[in-house]
Amino acid sequence: KGRPTRGPPQCFQHGRGGVMIEGEVQRFLVGCALASLNLLYAREVVIRAKVPPGWVRLMLFLPCLASHVLFPANNFDPLKETMAAAVSFTNFGWWTNFKLMGLAFGRGQLVGKVGSPLMFLAAGALPIKEEGRGPKHGSGRRTRSASAAEAKVARDLSPSATLARACCRIPVLCTVIYAAPRLQVGSFALNLCYSFGLYAVLGFIFDIAGLVSSTVFSITLSPHFDKPFLSTSATNFWAKRWNLVAGTLLREVIYEPIIEGSMTALPSKGSKSRNPPKPSTARRLAATTACFLASGLAHEIIMWYMCGAREFGWEWTAFFTAQAPLCALEWFIKRQTKLRFPTPLAIVVFLTVQLTIAKFLFFPPVVRQGLDQRVINDVKRILGLP
Repeated sequence: KGRPTRGPPQCFQHGRGGVMIEGEVQRFLVGCALASLNLLYAREVVIRAKVPPGWVRLMLFLPCLASHVLFPANNFDPLKETMAAAVSFTNFGWWTNFKLMGLAFGRGQLVGKVGSPLMFLAAGALPIKEEGRGPKHGSGRRTRSASAAEAKVARDLSPSATLARACCRIPVLCTVIYAAPRLQVGSFALNLCYSFGLYAVLGFIFDIAGLVSSTVFSITLSPHFDKPFLSTSATNFWAKRWNLVAGTLLREVIYEPIIEGSMTALPSKGSKSRNPPKPSTARRLAATTACFLASGLAHEIIMWYMCGAREFGWEWTAFFTAQAPLCALEWFIKRQTKLRFPTPLAIVVFLTVQLTIAKFLFFPPVVRQGLDQRVINDVKRILGLP
């Protein structure tokens, strides 16, 4: 049984690969235009209608949230246009929607952008993580090492460095494409190869989005990845190194409301930053679990869509939800035993644990549904590889 949804227009179903890619780009731009209209409407709700943060504002955003899911679902065929379908559905259906949900309750990076329509559109429609503006510590004076670190980040995020990084990801993708078929299904080597491929794909998408936002809209960005394969723990990986776009959104929409005990952002007290009481361990564990559960469900829906609406296997939900007790166990061991591994050993232990969990929960549905081969074939088609 196939997926009973409308496929791409007939003029894009046949003919040369270049014509198909052109059609995908056109429909993706239509999706961007739809998201822009929805974001402008949301901005009017905030500025003109002056609807306060809360559930009423969220209800007014519901048509926007629904259209961001329905448009890619009905205009891209995930079985034939795998990459375009995945990027559209994930960016608009998850990331843009989470930004709007944060705005509905007075949270997230869109809150500070309502005054500028173009900045608001860029921050809402592009998969980017804006530079954090946390409180200054101590006397506010920066040390020489801190200034040097900031200068290094600025160089790494410059347009030329971003473009060079995006270009460097293409050879990684090509290596994965031609190495994967030669590796045994389910092997550690193949799973590691797929992990590098996923990193290269996401990194390329974030680099291109960052290049557009920094050159066209002059938005100052934070890194979207930070050498994830050098992570020393699950907490270090998910909180500081891997896909910080999704991580930031989960923190703003899921984690912070649970920690604060309020869906609506708490108002600041005067000119000073508010200092809420330190959350209990149980509350932090509940917030962490909720974040991973929400991430797992989002990934599960994406998998369901990408596989032609065939089944809910719940394996991806289980994979991400399992990260919460793993992070809690790391915290408990670190606090109770003061156990510290040398950095190289910690990296090896972390990668071994994660790839073992992924072997049973993350990669089986990918291989079973043939998603890995469809992604490889689609990337080859887009890059014009034989």
